[in-house]
Amino acid sequence: MKLPLILTALLLLPCFASAQRLQTPALSPITKITQRVGLTEIALEYSRPSAKGRNVMGGLVPYGEVWRTGANASTKITLTEAATIGGKTIEAGTYALYTIPGEKTWTIIIHGNTKLRSLAGDVYKQANDIFRFEAPSRNSPDYVESFTLQFADLQTDSVNLELRWANTAVSIPFAVEVNEKIAAQMGKLLENPDEIPHRTYFQAAEYNLHNGGDLNAALAWINTALDQKAKDPRYGLLKAKIQAKRGNAKAAMDTINQAHDWAVNSNNANYTGQTDLFRQSLQ
Repeated sequence: MKLPLILTALLLLPCFASAQRLQTPALSPITKITQRVGLTEIALEYSRPSAKGRNVMGGLVPYGEVWRTGANASTKITLTEAATIGGKTIEAGTYALYTIPGEKTWTIIIHGNTKLRSLAGDVYKQANDIFRFEAPSRNSPDYVESFTLQFADLQTDSVNLELRWANTAVSIPFAVEVNEKIAAQMGKLLENPDEIPHRTYFQAAEYNLHNGGDLNAALAWINTALDQKAKDPRYGLLKAKIQAKRGNAKAAMDTINQAHDWAVNSNNANYTGQTDLFRQSLQ
């Protein structure tokens, strides 16, 4: 009878040990953030140490030494498509972000080895750098207690990755290709124009209008969308905006008057209001 009891006790020991472990908050919590820029997704994974009254830059983070740009492990950047960072081209993939802080200028390092944790000793190899570039450091009046990486100044084809800690701020510029990719997609679709739905023509025309694209192509595409879905006030509003941007105010006014009537006749309060506002802007 004793043997089964002993075996049961031994089996339960790991459960008791696990239950008695104390769970506490991490000193430098891990953070994961993602930003879509154009057609590219940029993901960041890093740990966030806090100042806790310490002198950060030039103290806790020494000047002139390679820093893992966070705590606990390498800060990682993942790109779903090729991009440029600091004006330098990089392929899709996952990379480590290291930096060499300076009082006025930082060296930004995109590194190929993402497995490193501590950089102490001889583990970091400059030969594994993908590239380096310089970025200016600036003083910020807003004190940031915990190390922060955040996306700022988001545009259709660019974004800045901001590094903030204590009163120091550094911006790392990212840029992606969008216009070329949209044009390539549309070119492929136009190989079979009869199979393109009106929504796709609308999207292409809208993109060109708002991103410095070919307005002649945009006008042709929105006309095709209206051929497929006549009297759509949303499509009529976009056509009027394209005509106005091309400098044809009279045509834009004629189109917006039509689009407003379509909205009224279909009881579409949203586009009744939007078409009326744009009509007023033309007067």
